Amino acid sequence: MTVSYLMYSASVLYFICYIPELYANYKNKNVNIYNIPEKIIMLLATIMAFSYAIINDNPELITNYGPLLALDIIALHMRLYYLYINCKLEFHEKIPSIEMDIQNKI
Repeated sequence: MTVSYLMYSASVLYFICYIPELYANYKNKNVNIYNIPEKIIMLLATIMAFSYAIINDNPELITNYGPLLALDIIALHMRLYYLYINCKLEFHEKIPSIEMDIQNKI
């Protein structure tokens, strides 16, 4: 039973590690396209680990990987959303310059 507290403590520490990343993504509303494959791989690994915990009916691992799975999903969605927003803004910023080029050629 005392060994279980090690896993619960690890779960809390892993959870705390995600808070600065999620806060920075929210605050900056910026994302690097190269981080998205990393997040996808981490999500797949967490899904596999969570599945393993459920199959083995291990409450300590379920407690560890359940919140991590939720945080991985949230982190990936935030990155994809901000990537979409940033690409959309870049596209709209290019439109006036394209229109100016067309008018200059006419």
